[in-house]
Amino acid sequence: MDDAPHTPRAVFFDVGDTLLDTSAMLDGALYTALVPIDPTRTIAQVRAAVASSGTMLPERRPPFHEAKNNADWWIDRYRRVGEALALSPADLERFVATVSAGHFGGDPLVVIPDAPSALARLAAREIQLGVISNWDDTLEAILARKGLARFFRTIVASTSIGRPKPDRRIFEHALAELGVDAEDAWHVGDDPEADALGAARAGLRAVLLDPHGMYAHLEGGPIARARTLTGAVDRILAGAG
Repeated sequence: MDDAPHTPRAVFFDVGDTLLDTSAMLDGALYTALVPIDPTRTIAQVRAAVASSGTMLPERRPPFHEAKNNADWWIDRYRRVGEALALSPADLERFVATVSAGHFGGDPLVVIPDAPSALARLAAREIQLGVISNWDDTLEAILARKGLARFFRTIVASTSIGRPKPDRRIFEHALAELGVDAEDAWHVGDDPEADALGAARAGLRAVLLDPHGMYAHLEGGPIARARTLTGAVDRILAGAG
């Protein structure tokens, strides 16, 4: 791979904890669904129910990228939490329906603050943008609801091709969608194995989002690190040189 700085033809992005903050996905979403049912409950009680129901959660079996299996697992998880909260049968069904609808609609997900500006900077350079994410079939609709889908020429969810990252075939599929060679593309994501090493093994250059400086040992060769999306774009446009 040529390490000389040059403008790439394409940049791909992970979604969870890269473009969208998932930190409120569990306890915050559960609490929000619980308040209309019983406003006397507290977020501490929800967190306790999440913890106490952990040993009762169904075993999540691969492949994790299959949309129906993924959805069923989450719904069952929410049901176990509701049971740990000792909800009545009617309230339990209402709770599960509310939190599941919010989950699959992406309600608890929050746009990373510098995501739109970072994407716009790359788009202004006429760089093609895409998404490669281990996600189910709700991904494109969620990105549209959050106002980010308009930036992307292709959105590849693992469920659509049956190959989750770090499998090189999901990267190759996305590259083919844009008609770009691996050496002319970058991938940005927060997971060391799935995003950084997966992209590098597929021949792309990668920026690993490392806000706490935990992965210095991965820096070098095709892998760069940045603390923010703004920093990731800086590295890409500088060729990580």
